Amino acid sequence: QAEALESFAKIDAAVNFDIADEAVVERLGGRVCCKDCGQMYHVKFNPPKVEGKCDKCGGELYTRDDDKTESIQNRLVVYRKSTAPLIDFYKEKGNLVDIDARPAPEKVLEEFEAKFKK
Repeated sequence: QAEALESFAKIDAAVNFDIADEAVVERLGGRVCCKDCGQMYHVKFNPPKVEGKCDKCGGELYTRDDDKTESIQNRLVVYRKSTAPLIDFYKEKGNLVDIDARPAPEKVLEEFEAKFKK
């Protein structure tokens, strides 16, 4: 697909947000969602005021199936298998840009913007 894309579009850069699997599991695995209004929280980074209760509507919080550890680990396996060839493809072409995705989202955005300043 990457080769086909390049047949009609110029690719200046491909971005690889680099982060350890353990950090992905921690970030995604800590998410909880309100059953009533859909408000999202993170048990470590953005917890509700009262454990298990939504600040917005008082609804019950739960972990979605796709945010459970086993699901996240399965998604990571699929991701690594499908992206490894793309990472190698763009690295060989010299237009892969690695971004350290471990810091807080604001810091990741700062690094991204710094690397793509014109």
